[in-house]
Amino acid sequence: MTAASCFQSQNPGIGTVVLGAYDLRRRERRSRQTFSISSISENGYNPQQNLNDLLLLQLDREANLTSSVAVLPLPPQNAAVEAGTRCQVAGWGTQRSGGRLSRFLRVINVTVTPEDQCRPNNLCTGVLTRRGGICQVRAPRGGRRGLER
Repeated sequence: MTAASCFQSQNPGIGTVVLGAYDLRRRERRSRQTFSISSISENGYNPQQNLNDLLLLQLDREANLTSSVAVLPLPPQNAAVEAGTRCQVAGWGTQRSGGRLSRFLRVINVTVTPEDQCRPNNLCTGVLTRRGGICQVRAPRGGRRGLER
């Protein structure tokens, strides 16, 4: 899964999926798995209203589950995710719009925000002490990582 809005300026069909890696410049032969995207389910993404901001990516082959690659449990379809639920977002995003991809995997803890602070029928998250989104990740002062809109 990935955010559809992160692919607005590029063709997602030419993307690569990397699993089990931390450093994109290091080989990490024992844990790293690289895939092509064989199909994409766009889920009715609406860029004008930023609704259904989720892409499901089908990989060109099955991933090997290891200590570095695992299946994450997701809530059942159409289940409500309560405000205050803690989640994690991970990736090699840019630190600023138009910037270079991070060399190292960035992971951030986010919290589901109340429905009245979000568009209807969306699930919104943020870092409670700062504004947040998931396409660009930056490291604020003090070494803790935050997300930037």
